[in-house]
Amino acid sequence: MLRDATGSHRTFQDLERAPVPSKHSASGDRQDEYPWFDWLRFALASIVVLDHSGASAFFPFLNGTLAVKVFFALSGWLIGGILLRSGKQDLPRFFFNRATRIWIPYALAILLIYGLAAAREGIDFFWVKYLVLDVTFTHQLYTFFPQAFFELPLDGSGNQFWSISVEEQFYLLAPIIILFLPFGRSVLSWGVLAPMLVALDWHAGSVALGVCAAILQHDHAIASRPWVRVLALVAAVTCAALMSVTASQYVVGPLFALSVVVATAIPGKRSPVALIAGGLSYPLYLNHWIGEFAVNFVTKRWLPVEKPVHIAAVYTVAVLIALGLYWVVDRQVQVRRNRWYRPALGRRLAILAYLLVGIGLIAGAALHYFGPHAVVPAGYVPPYQ
Repeated sequence: MLRDATGSHRTFQDLERAPVPSKHSASGDRQDEYPWFDWLRFALASIVVLDHSGASAFFPFLNGTLAVKVFFALSGWLIGGILLRSGKQDLPRFFFNRATRIWIPYALAILLIYGLAAAREGIDFFWVKYLVLDVTFTHQLYTFFPQAFFELPLDGSGNQFWSISVEEQFYLLAPIIILFLPFGRSVLSWGVLAPMLVALDWHAGSVALGVCAAILQHDHAIASRPWVRVLALVAAVTCAALMSVTASQYVVGPLFALSVVVATAIPGKRSPVALIAGGLSYPLYLNHWIGEFAVNFVTKRWLPVEKPVHIAAVYTVAVLIALGLYWVVDRQVQVRRNRWYRPALGRRLAILAYLLVGIGLIAGAALHYFGPHAVVPAGYVPPYQ
């Protein structure tokens, strides 16, 4: 979550500039910028971190699941816009950008979690199962709660990886729909698809709505119309009010996510500080568990603190670690990937992406349906999911 965490999560998690109506392709031509998206990414990743650290007990509006839905809608806007400006000849660059931007920080996050889990807990069936699911971007397809709380390595510290799987699957399906199907650029088609995905609870309804907004932006430049942002802001407030009084997050949440993205789609110049804030949102989303581990190590041994102080310390440490990872990994990839690019490499990475998910679909099904499952104790009350 968190695009594109979303840099965007992307989540969650992509440093691509936002789409505008243009004849240029997405392969590197100048595009207008949306500086509020950088701050939105950082805010969304922060909400996830704070929610996971227990801050939602003090501030119920800190809803990490809802923040991920906004990440998804933002990814739909950004990636949908890129594809709308692209042709089939641009696909090698598209897949190369997705792989370098998303896979490299993600691979490091997987190495950190599964390496520590192997050292602390050992390697068992569940370690292998979730490693396979995470490497093949199929985490959310075969992870079922509450059993997963007793199966995931390090007590579920990497459960946020499920949203990376959703986004990767979107990156593979969206080019086929938008560039190869006759109705792929139709807002009506995506508008019909979105409620179907919401009804199926596949977590992709927000992404489809984001693509709807990207099409409207591409065709009608809605981001340049202030009245559209006013309506979006009113819609976001209305959706928030509905969710506060009804159990309707899965239905209203995607509409809230879309409204937030459209309301913050304000063209302008991205500042250096905003770029850093947006850039570190992805490593923050992926690796915030390290802050929790670090603070727990200190407070349980030498410096016990009250819960609010603990939460503040976890968040601070997580942001500092994410800033370091962004500068050492994400930023270095961003400034070098143009030199790395070769069309043949982009095509190979595209093939690898489809193969990984295909392998995950088969292997994940085998591991889930023919492997063991954890036993949930009677009366167990699960924490956040």
